[in-house]
Amino acid sequence: MPVRQSPTDLLADAEGRWLRIADDRPELAAAVDLQRVLVTRGAEVATDAERLTRGASAAPPDLAERLAREDAPVLDLAIDDLDVERLTTVLLGFCDDFAAGGVGDPARRVRAALERGDIEAGSLLRASLARQQTAIRMRAQHLGVAPDLVWLVAELAVGPIAHYLQEQALGPPAAVDVRTAAAGWRHGHCPACGSWPALAEVRAGKRHLRCSFCGAEWAPAPTACVYCGRADNGFLVAAADPGRARRVEFCRGCGGWLKQVDVMDATPFLLLPVLDLETCDLDASAAGRGYIRPPMRDLPTRDLPCPPPEEEAVR
Repeated sequence: MPVRQSPTDLLADAEGRWLRIADDRPELAAAVDLQRVLVTRGAEVATDAERLTRGASAAPPDLAERLAREDAPVLDLAIDDLDVERLTTVLLGFCDDFAAGGVGDPARRVRAALERGDIEAGSLLRASLARQQTAIRMRAQHLGVAPDLVWLVAELAVGPIAHYLQEQALGPPAAVDVRTAAAGWRHGHCPACGSWPALAEVRAGKRHLRCSFCGAEWAPAPTACVYCGRADNGFLVAAADPGRARRVEFCRGCGGWLKQVDVMDATPFLLLPVLDLETCDLDASAAGRGYIRPPMRDLPTRDLPCPPPEEEAVR
C-alpha cells in the first residue's frame, strides 16, 4: 500500500505537474493558474475535514446491507453537523477565486446571492453532499445566477468533506463486511455518493473507476459501459495515442465516453483534478466525435433541508 502523503507533499507534487502542463500546452496556462488556487483551497478544507464535520459519521447502521442490495448512495451524506459558518467562508472564497480567475461578474453575483441569504449556505452545502443537483440548479435559475457555477462552487467546498466521510465509511476504518460489500459493487455510478466517475485508472492491468466528487474507487466489469451497462460490440476501448498508456471508452448505445489512464498507484484525492486536466485533450477528442458525458443521475431525496416542502429550493 502506498504511503499516504501529507497535503503539503501533494501540493508540491501538483506544482511540478502544473508546470509541466503549462510548458507542454501553453494554451492551458490560465486553467493551470485557476486550478492551482482551487486545489490549494480544497487542501485546506481536506486538512480540516474532521473538525468541519464535528466528528459525525455519514455511514448508516445498515451500510453493508444497503451495499449488498445495491442501494446508492450508501452514505447519508446530508448530515446536520457541518460547520456551516466555516464552510460558508470557503464558499465565498471559491467565488472570489473564480472571479479573479477569469469568470468575473457571474462569480461575483453568486457571492452576492450567498451573502444576502438568497441562497442559504447550509442548505446549499447539504444539498451538494446529497447530490441534489436539480434543487440547486432550480434555485440558481430562479435568482438569475449561473446554475453551473453555483453547483461547482458548492461541490468544491464539500468535495473534501465527502471524501473524508466515504473513506471513514468504506475504507480501512470500516467493518470487514462493509469493505467486502463495497468491493462487490458492480455499477458504473459511485457506491458512496452516486456520482459518475471522472475517469478510470488502470493499475496492474485492472480498471478502477474514480468518483468525480468524493474520490471513491470501485471496479465493475471492465468491458461494459459505466453509464448504460452495454457490453456488446457497441462498447469500444480505443487507444488515444500509441505509447502513452491512455485510452477512451466509447459507447455506441448511450453515446457516453470515459477516459482511461494507466497509473502505478491510486491517485490521491487532491491530485485527481490535476490528472483530469493533464488528460483534457481526451475530453476534447471524445466531444469532437459527438460523444457526451451523461447528466448526473437523479437520486432519491431523503430527509434533506433542501428543498423543504412547499418552499423554494436551496433557500
